[in-house]
Amino acid sequence: MRICLISREFPPDTGWGGIATFVHDLALGLAEIGAEVEVIALSADGKNSTVDYKGIKLHRVAPVVDLDKYQMLLSLMPYSHSLLKSLVALHLKFVELHSAKPFDIVEVPEMFGEGVFLALTKLCPLVIRLYTPHFKFIDEKLHLIDEGFDHQLLSIIEKLTLLNADAVVSPSQDLGDYVANAIGFRSEEMHIMKGLVDTNRFTPEGPQGLKIDEDVLKVILVGRLEERKGVYQLIRAIPQVVKKFPKVKFFLIGKDTNTAHGGKSVQAELEAELKQSGCGQHVVFTGPVPHASMPDYFRSADIFVLPSLYDNAPLTCLEALSSGTAIIGTSAGGMKEYVQNGKSGIIIPPNDVQALADALLELLCDKAKREAYGREARKSALELYDRKITARATLKLYEQAIADFQKNKLKALVRTDKDSILQSSQHLMAKFDEMVYAFLYKRSLTFRLSYWFHMCKDRPKLFSATVLVNAADKLTSALKLKDKPAVIKKLEAEIKRQPVGAGRI
Repeated sequence: MRICLISREFPPDTGWGGIATFVHDLALGLAEIGAEVEVIALSADGKNSTVDYKGIKLHRVAPVVDLDKYQMLLSLMPYSHSLLKSLVALHLKFVELHSAKPFDIVEVPEMFGEGVFLALTKLCPLVIRLYTPHFKFIDEKLHLIDEGFDHQLLSIIEKLTLLNADAVVSPSQDLGDYVANAIGFRSEEMHIMKGLVDTNRFTPEGPQGLKIDEDVLKVILVGRLEERKGVYQLIRAIPQVVKKFPKVKFFLIGKDTNTAHGGKSVQAELEAELKQSGCGQHVVFTGPVPHASMPDYFRSADIFVLPSLYDNAPLTCLEALSSGTAIIGTSAGGMKEYVQNGKSGIIIPPNDVQALADALLELLCDKAKREAYGREARKSALELYDRKITARATLKLYEQAIADFQKNKLKALVRTDKDSILQSSQHLMAKFDEMVYAFLYKRSLTFRLSYWFHMCKDRPKLFSATVLVNAADKLTSALKLKDKPAVIKKLEAEIKRQPVGAGRI
């Protein structure tokens, strides 16, 4: 089977986030069982390239800079503007490769509707894998996402793409039920397929990343420092824990974010709480750790804790399972489907500081239980979540999606040649840009002054030509001349070739 995986994120260039890591391991898992896999992802350096990556043909593309000319769209809808630049670049590369040698199937993440052009045109069977859709972030106000038009448009694009896919697969029943309810899927239309992990990398045996006194137990939380990960609940549970079990140290491994109150540092806010409680010596903020070193940190921990307020199926949970580390998680989202409560870890309610403190003390005080949970965690990873297991299940899903595509291929919403939908999208963007520019230019003196100031500063030749043409128009009218000089006509033609609102706003 010839497979194309499209994802804006693919490591190492674009980092090792959840989507990037999953697509990476899925691609390798599919290749390991004999599939022909090609990946299309964004580049980090703004250049296009094709390389062989561990037996996978990896194509990196730069966002389409031509869309930067739509500056009103950039000013008013920065998320949608940035997304469309990426989507167009990814789709153009897919069309190029598919035209040269057709793919049997293509898979994309659901986030921001990366497969929207494929969903509309039905060029190839399309599978969409859920991670956490943007419309869920909007609905539940996660990551400080607002309900403005820019975000709502992304939500519509996601839903349109999902409704026109040949198969949609969720890593958890929890997320699958949510998305099915949000877009009106029947239960049988949502496929549940658990996550995957490289069980050869994340193992109980190997180097230790955390080296402290042997009699001090180590608890790790891995993830960005943000409210959704439950970091505040952990910091507030620590005083109760260290009061009864002082020989413990907590390591918060992940990047700080400015998502605290007033857009300030979460780490600074957590450190202030620790100072007030007198527990600062029990907590280490490591910052981000290189992905290559993460197995060393997981296997050296006595407990992995992730008290998330919501997580669909966190990759870090799977990495902890594979490393044979006892886990404490919450019932909010899909983690409860991966961690067997009372067998491979403890599942507690979200946002419950007392339950979190009790769970930590239960495992800290019982070595035999920690070790038993760790053994069961490793066993479940090997039997259920190894990437080859998920790859084989994915191939079966692909076969079904291809069969469904053959039945529904005439149901494309756009039945024109492959370039028309991109041209239509750009035309729509251009007209939106012109509409907003014309409205603001007519109604706002401040906008006009800002526009001319920036044109003079950033594009002096265009500014000078425009002033000269306007002056010539008035002079021609005042003198009642029949025609304009040839040089003025030439300047007019050049100005018209510039996009409306060509001065930076």
